[in-house]
Amino acid sequence: MKPIFVRGVSNQFRLTLAILLSVALLVANDRLEPIRQSLSSVLSPLQYLANVPGVILDWSAEAFATRNMLEVQNKELLRQQLVMSERLQRFEHVRQENERLRALLGSPVHMDSRKVVAEVMEVASDPFRQFVVLNHGSQTGVYVGQPVVDAQGVVGQVIEVSEFTSRVLMVSDSTHGIPVRVTRNDVRAIANGTGDIDQIELRHVAKSTDIIAGDLLVTSGLGNRFPEGYPVARVISVSRDDGQSYAVINAQPLAALDRIRYVLLIWPDETKPFTLPADLIGVSAEASVNGVPQAQAEQSQATQGNNAPATQSNSNEVNR
Repeated sequence: MKPIFVRGVSNQFRLTLAILLSVALLVANDRLEPIRQSLSSVLSPLQYLANVPGVILDWSAEAFATRNMLEVQNKELLRQQLVMSERLQRFEHVRQENERLRALLGSPVHMDSRKVVAEVMEVASDPFRQFVVLNHGSQTGVYVGQPVVDAQGVVGQVIEVSEFTSRVLMVSDSTHGIPVRVTRNDVRAIANGTGDIDQIELRHVAKSTDIIAGDLLVTSGLGNRFPEGYPVARVISVSRDDGQSYAVINAQPLAALDRIRYVLLIWPDETKPFTLPADLIGVSAEASVNGVPQAQAEQSQATQGNNAPATQSNSNEVNR
């Protein structure tokens, strides 16, 4: 007969085995990265398959939408299009003027970079990590560290790439940091995630720093990761307690991190060629004669123009 009660493996042995396995995984973490990427590529079809019910649901909702709802949406979209067209016309004028001024000053020009629209396939279920999975991977040219934005502002950066998908760490994650500057006075700081999807904070900022509620934070371009000028967050509160060494500054991300559906992948290094305006080609050529920089040439021309009357009057006095 078999005994009724059989003594199994002791708890001490199980604990020892678990500790040994944990240490082995920590040591082999870097070596397991290629295996992880291969598994992610193999499991990509399953992610697409899991996304099918959502696609079908969206298609059904659009198919059964009422005619009145579509008319209202069309009117609202038409109004937004007119507003955006008016803004685009003003921005185009400002952009052209900015390019002309930069060309006259010999400053580097901010060029348009390559962009690709990507769709969010999966949202992180881990409460301690905030990331999303996109439907573009290494086949599209996505790389680790690539900036990601939406219609309102910066979403985050790519931290993992497989063949057909990529994982984006959002700016609100507690491990994420991004260099920013205040548009009002160009004060620079580092915006860190807090783990709260609606809040980020500026750490180690002196209490005397001129930052107030309502200030807009944009990417500063430092670190060569995020291009300069993309909106990140808006300051919502500033606390300067005498008992603390630094100010407590909280800001709200502009990107809709809790309901993003489509995002924009940016390749800052892949830029379109810049063509100097036709009316500036002659000015640039004349300023570059004999290796003289453009700004110095303009300054010398202005100096000669200012000194011309004085020289002429001196010569007249000598003749007299």
